[in-house]
Amino acid sequence: MSKVETIESMPVPSACLSVNDLEIGMSAEKEYSVDYQDVVTFSKISGDWNPAHHDEDYAAHSIFRQRVAHGMFSVAQFSGLLGMDLPGLGTLWLKQSVEFLKPAFLGRSYRAVVTVTDIEATTNTVTLSTECFDEQGDKIITGTGVVKPIPEKIKAKM
Repeated sequence: MSKVETIESMPVPSACLSVNDLEIGMSAEKEYSVDYQDVVTFSKISGDWNPAHHDEDYAAHSIFRQRVAHGMFSVAQFSGLLGMDLPGLGTLWLKQSVEFLKPAFLGRSYRAVVTVTDIEATTNTVTLSTECFDEQGDKIITGTGVVKPIPEKIKAKM
């Protein structure tokens, strides 16, 4: 596959914001769901084949009484938001804290949200709250991410 074919097939970011374009309180969100095929794919990528994700009988006797998605599947949704929407193109994800409050179950819908909470123009870093919510609006994941948006001098050359 040539470089041109790869680039043409890639989604285009919805934003390319530098630290100067951002304001505290700006946010982006995406809806997502997780099905068993997503679990299998994530297991192949991560190497985590825990029966809590794959074995219905095993999961039925666990604390959640059913199979659960890998927690990091939900955390991975932040990667798409940060790299494609806020700040978007050119963003480097430097740090992430995460707390898993509730599991994500298969066959349900969720919402991932990132919100700018701090901007350090001198270091070109931005801190964002990172949260996921279930269909009832209950928070299932909370955390904080730190990113470096595209530098203004690089953005100006685009």
